[in-house]
Amino acid sequence: MPLPRVIPCLDVAGGRVVKGVRFRGLRDVGDPVELGEAYSDAGADELVFLDVAATLEGRAALVGLVRSVAERLSIPFTVGGGVRQVADAQALLEAGADKVSVNSAALELPELIGELAARLGSQAVVVAIDAEGGDVRSHAGGRPVGRRAVDWALEAEARGAGELLLTSIDADGTRDGYDLALTGEVAAAVSVSVIASGGAGTARHVAEALGVAQAALLASILHENPARLVTLRSELRELGSRFAMSELRAAVVQDADSGRVLMLAWMDEDALARTRATGEAHFFSRSRGMLWRKGETSGNTLAVEELRDDCDGDAILLRVHPAGPTCHTGAASCFAPWLWRRVAERARERPAGSYVARLLGAGPADCARKVGEEGVEVALAGAGETDERLVSELADLWFHSYVLLAARGLDPAAVEDELRRRGA
Repeated sequence: MPLPRVIPCLDVAGGRVVKGVRFRGLRDVGDPVELGEAYSDAGADELVFLDVAATLEGRAALVGLVRSVAERLSIPFTVGGGVRQVADAQALLEAGADKVSVNSAALELPELIGELAARLGSQAVVVAIDAEGGDVRSHAGGRPVGRRAVDWALEAEARGAGELLLTSIDADGTRDGYDLALTGEVAAAVSVSVIASGGAGTARHVAEALGVAQAALLASILHENPARLVTLRSELRELGSRFAMSELRAAVVQDADSGRVLMLAWMDEDALARTRATGEAHFFSRSRGMLWRKGETSGNTLAVEELRDDCDGDAILLRVHPAGPTCHTGAASCFAPWLWRRVAERARERPAGSYVARLLGAGPADCARKVGEEGVEVALAGAGETDERLVSELADLWFHSYVLLAARGLDPAAVEDELRRRGA
């Protein structure tokens, strides 16, 4: 079961954080940049930013404001409002969002969910559902759509949503507690994470929501006093909520053959148990709030040879045999040099107009010729020209050498291994 998450929410209109009751009577409660930073510093698990006026005003989200908030955060960041096409979502991710939320546009064009999932990955797609009396409403709760929340949740999951943000309009802003019946019905019907939203007034309300959902969204009870988030955690533990049942542990992944560090991830008790049971590495995704198996989409799994605890018991070493590149860029390690990660990414995606893609398309022989040309330029620069010229030519040589390795299906790690073997 995923670790429960407590997630502050910034409903933004006119560049300010606002809050009302049942989506009405909105009042100004603060600056989104300042509040976002305060919640990040206070230890929030994630932050949600919803531009509640974007759809009503027929515009995209305020990308500049999103970027300003993202620059102050050290936690996963979900942004919604005005996402009508893939380009809108990509703009938000480029501004610093980790996930995008869609609501009214997905109801009008359900295919949008699949398009977003195909382009961004399901882990980055959150479908927000606003419901009144169990019936879905769009456009900031202003329009009924003739669908039940549980039915729309099931369809959204089937189309590729990686998470659902379920807001009870009836409970929103009341501080009388979450709609546990509605939340429980939806959470029981789907297999993706559900974030309960609307009605938090006390720690007990949050604990009750975490008993039926994977996360609880908070707004009113925090905006006037962001430091309340710190004491809320202690109260949840005292109430015995699932929030206190497990803690994340850093997981350092090491190649069992070469000793090279491949990646850093996180594990909870479920991830550790699944890893031990299957022999394949499973981790906990902080951004998605759920368990995941390494390689479940790419096929680049990690066969675990050994698990070791560190001296304090707060980190785990996994010695593994990788089935392919570990990093999503296509590099063997997430700690590979920046230049190699970029070349590997270009080699995998082959984007139009990419110089790397063009070189690779010409074949290994042409790549090798470029390395030869650059080698001559380095020799000439080193023999008598300026240091700046030598650095420039060496940069060209290293770059084209990496492209040649990619063309031959090799990794710079193979060169490092050979140098290590020689005792260099």
